[in-house]
Amino acid sequence: MGQLRAALPAGGRPLRAALAAGALAVGLALGLARIAGAQAEPSELSEAAVIERDAAVEVWVRLSRPAKYQSDLIDSPWRLVLDFENTAYKWSASPVPVGIDPVRELRGSQFRKGAARLVIELRRKVAYTIEQDREGLRIVLSREGRVQTVPAPKPVTAPRPEPVPKPVPAPKPAAEVKAAPAPKAVPAGPAVRGIIVLDEQAHAYIFDPATKQVRRYAVGDPVGDAIVETIGDRHVVLKTPTGRLELHVGDVRPDGAAGPAPPARPR
Repeated sequence: MGQLRAALPAGGRPLRAALAAGALAVGLALGLARIAGAQAEPSELSEAAVIERDAAVEVWVRLSRPAKYQSDLIDSPWRLVLDFENTAYKWSASPVPVGIDPVRELRGSQFRKGAARLVIELRRKVAYTIEQDREGLRIVLSREGRVQTVPAPKPVTAPRPEPVPKPVPAPKPAAEVKAAPAPKAVPAGPAVRGIIVLDEQAHAYIFDPATKQVRRYAVGDPVGDAIVETIGDRHVVLKTPTGRLELHVGDVRPDGAAGPAPPARPR
């Protein structure tokens, strides 16, 4: 033991330095491995919803984490195809009809291993923009540029000479027309933004004023202090502590705007 203690001051420092360097290298390797593993974890495409606006229609795509994507606008029929890299498809396996111009339907699939595809089938060619946020993508489809039928011009005939007009007495002042009263606003509370059917079950997109968010609800789900009791074609019945509350799609909100509607096949 005496010889070991005597030898440590001469050769102990290089040994300690080597051990510390080795521990640091192992720690860095483990950290890089964790980062690489997190980056390799695939994203999940879990939902797509359609929201109707005055001048545009928005398609919200929910992703569990940001993912690289490629978009292509293809004709015959017109459709917007989005392919997401390193993404698992976890949404509806069957096409979801929409019927909100210009969107005809939504459909998607696991296009190939590691790649999810979402197809937005359109009624015509439209301009679009794509925005990305922490919850996924927001695709804005313009509703402008609709094709309108112009009637054929009528044949023009030579005008006949007009007789000299007689003096016309001054018109009497028109009766004052009173403006129709503005529609009453629905009291502040939940608002139905749209209703869809997924896998033969009705779902309602309801705005919750407590969280200021639009979420999808099924029968039996709580909305604040209320519970979804019934979901019809254009209405929802909530059971509240004070009684039943019936909400309709398109009810006027307190801000005067009408509520939009939500969602609605791969190539």
